[in-house]
Amino acid sequence: MGNREDKPTWMRILSSVASLMLIGSLVFILVAGFNLYVASVLTTGVIGLAAPSIGSAEGFLDMIIGFFEAFIEGIMEIIFGIFEAITSIFG
Repeated sequence: MGNREDKPTWMRILSSVASLMLIGSLVFILVAGFNLYVASVLTTGVIGLAAPSIGSAEGFLDMIIGFFEAFIEGIMEIIFGIFEAITSIFG
């Protein structure tokens, strides 16, 4: 994984939103079940993570690694945003 500032802002926002959509839809499936709306949110989250990694990949394994890297970086961006908001309140 590269440095946080190596990626453009739009790619960091896309991976954060797509990761949040993916996690939220999986939690909703566990709680309330599977329906059409959850399937569309789940598909949008997967496509939002997969499209940039497929576009920049050179092989199949690079695509899979890029997908999970974008997913982990999206989760990290969400956590960093929460911590920055908390520290700006108390700092």
